[in-house]
Amino acid sequence: MPEKPQPAYIFKICLLGAGAVGKTCIARRLCYDTFDANTKLTIGIDFYTYELPVLIEKKKSFIRLSVWDFGGQEQFKRLFTYYINGANGIFMTFDLTNMQSLLSLDWWYERLTDEKVINCPKIILGTKEDLVKKLDKHSRVDDLVIKQFMNRHNEKDFIRTSAKNNVNILQSFKKITEKILEDHQLAYDKLL
Repeated sequence: MPEKPQPAYIFKICLLGAGAVGKTCIARRLCYDTFDANTKLTIGIDFYTYELPVLIEKKKSFIRLSVWDFGGQEQFKRLFTYYINGANGIFMTFDLTNMQSLLSLDWWYERLTDEKVINCPKIILGTKEDLVKKLDKHSRVDDLVIKQFMNRHNEKDFIRTSAKNNVNILQSFKKITEKILEDHQLAYDKLL
């Protein structure tokens, strides 16, 4: 029986943000290429796995992404220490149609500081881009507010996504993977 190929690297990617911002939809779109508008709130933590093709020294391999989807409700926040331990990359996730979901990311930044993982590679993801065009400008998160938030937290990477329309989902995971590879100075030619 042939030996199963082993990943070149294994990275733990954590999705942080308030409940109902679309973290589970992002993970399911990446891993199963599905979308369900009636997704139930995550109870505690869900795990997903995705194998991202990579070229290393001109040889094809893959990076195994272990995607951790954390329930954003108050009762699960006491599990945060366990959840964030060993994270290689973090998506700070908010709903582009809900200003409070962006502001609630401050709480997550404080926890990251408490857990001493503030320097872990991060990307801010704005979800539900498909709904933004349907709303008047007062019902969506303003670009200037997003920019101010990013400046306050010294963040440089922001990506608008739609799990429903599969906009920038794979690209977001490729970008965080590149940030992790560069942060740890790991060898790779390019992601495929």
